[in-house]
Amino acid sequence: MNASSSACTKAALVLDRFYNTPARQGFHWPGRILSGPGVLEAWLKDAPAGLAIVADRAFAAHPLVVAAGGAACVVDGEPTRAGLDPILSDLAARRPSAILALGGGATIDSAKALAAHLRFGSFDIRDRPRDATPPLLIAAPTTAGSGSETSRFFILADASAVKISTRSWSLVPDLTLLDPLLLESLGPAGLLLGAFDAAIHLWETHVARGEASAFTDGIAQAHLPHILAALPGLAAGLKPDAATRQALMEASAMAGVAISNVRTGLIHTLGESLAAQCHLPHPLTLRVFLPAAMASYSAAIAEKTQGLWRMADALAPRPEPWSPETFTAAWTEAFTTSGLDQRIATAFAATPVSLDHLCTTAARDTTLAKENPLPLDANALRLVAAAGLGAWPAPLRDDGMADATRLREVRRIPRP
Repeated sequence: MNASSSACTKAALVLDRFYNTPARQGFHWPGRILSGPGVLEAWLKDAPAGLAIVADRAFAAHPLVVAAGGAACVVDGEPTRAGLDPILSDLAARRPSAILALGGGATIDSAKALAAHLRFGSFDIRDRPRDATPPLLIAAPTTAGSGSETSRFFILADASAVKISTRSWSLVPDLTLLDPLLLESLGPAGLLLGAFDAAIHLWETHVARGEASAFTDGIAQAHLPHILAALPGLAAGLKPDAATRQALMEASAMAGVAISNVRTGLIHTLGESLAAQCHLPHPLTLRVFLPAAMASYSAAIAEKTQGLWRMADALAPRPEPWSPETFTAAWTEAFTTSGLDQRIATAFAATPVSLDHLCTTAARDTTLAKENPLPLDANALRLVAAAGLGAWPAPLRDDGMADATRLREVRRIPRP
C-alpha cells in the first residue's frame, strides 16, 4: 500500500469512527433514496445484469420477483452465520453485480451480511471503510420500522445464538426504494409495531445528551409527527392510505439514518437486554420500558423537545397538546386497544424475567451514561428497569441474585 492509499484508508477510518460531542457536531450518510408508489417496479425494468434477489418468504413468489428471475435466497427468520454459509457459497460462484433485499429487517440484514462477505471476505467488517467493491446493495423494505434499509448496522446470530451487531458505513445500501405498494399486505399489528420502532429511534436520537445535533433533530421533528398522525388509525386497525404508508416508510428510513449518526438510548438498551431473556418482538420489548424511561427524564428534556411538540401539534392534533406524558399515553392506549399488550403479559407469564440479569446486561452499554438526558448510575438504571417490569403481572423471578424480600420491594416502586 502506497502512502497515498494509506492516508485515504486512515481518513476513511476517522470518518467511520466519528461521533458527535456537544462541542463538535457533524452528519454523514452515503446512500440514496427513491420514494413513491411503483418505484420498485420502475427500478427493476432497468436493473443491472447479474442481479441476485434476497427476499423473505412472503415476497419470494411476488410477480416482480418471478419476472426478475426469482429469489436467489429466501429468508425465513433471523439471520445466522450457519444459515447464510450455503447461500454465500452459491452467490460467490455467481458473483452478482447487485443484491436486492426485498423484505423486513431480517431480510435486509441477511443481504447486508452477504454483501459484506462478498465484498470483504468476512462478516466481521466493523468500521471497514466504504469503497466501490461489488456487489451493489439495494434495499426495498416491505415493513416500516426497523431502519435497516438505511442504517449502517446488521445483526447476525453466531453458533451459540448470540446476536452480534456489526457497524460499518460500507453496509449502508447504495439505494433504498420506498414503495408504499409493498406495505399493502402488512396487517395492522405489523404496521403499529413498525411505527413504534421507528418512533423510538427518532425519539432517542432527538433527546440524546451528547450526540444529538441540529441535523438529527431536524429528522426527528420532520418525521416523528407523521407517525403520531397515523397512530389513531393504526391502533384502530384501519388500513392506511398510500400517502400514510409512504410517510411511515420515509419515517422509518430517516430513523435508520438518524441511528447511524446518534446511538440509541435507555429504552433500547433495556429493551434489547430484555430480549435476551424473553421471546418478544423487538418493538414490544421497547414498549415495556417506554413509560418508566420517559418519566425518569421528562423534566430534563422539556426545553429541548418544544420544537418537536409544536410540529406534532400542527400535524397530529389531539385534545391535549403533545408532551412526554401525552406521547407515552398515546402509545400505551394504542398497544392496549390493539391487543399487543396482551402478548407481553402472556410472554412474561411463560418466562419470568430476572431483574438482576437485565440490569447487568444493560449496564454493558458504556455510552448510555453519557447519552441519557440525565446522569444514569447503576441504581438509577435499576429503578427504571424495575418500574418498567413492575407494570406487568408477575414478571420477576428470584434467581439466587435477588431474594424474595427485594422482589417485593421492587414491586412497590411507583409506576410512572
